[in-house]
Amino acid sequence: MKVIIFIILIYLLYKIIKTVRQLKPSGNKYDQFQSSSSSGEDLVEDPVCHTYVPLSQAYKKEISGKNYYFCSRQCGEKYQLEKNNQTP
Repeated sequence: MKVIIFIILIYLLYKIIKTVRQLKPSGNKYDQFQSSSSSGEDLVEDPVCHTYVPLSQAYKKEISGKNYYFCSRQCGEKYQLEKNNQTP
């Protein structure tokens, strides 16, 4: 009788552990980030902070008829202000 109870307890413990593992997200928090640049997408360099950004995620801004790509809107605005201050 003790053996049957022991086997039942082991089985219940197994089920509990299995359920907890399914609820817990696999991997670490960095595994959940999916980059579209891994598919061989071109990278563009931000002219302000010189970081490289995937083309699909870059902030595009047309200045003086030429397209520029930035990592953020703030870098785009900063570049445009600097460009306007240089031109008389």
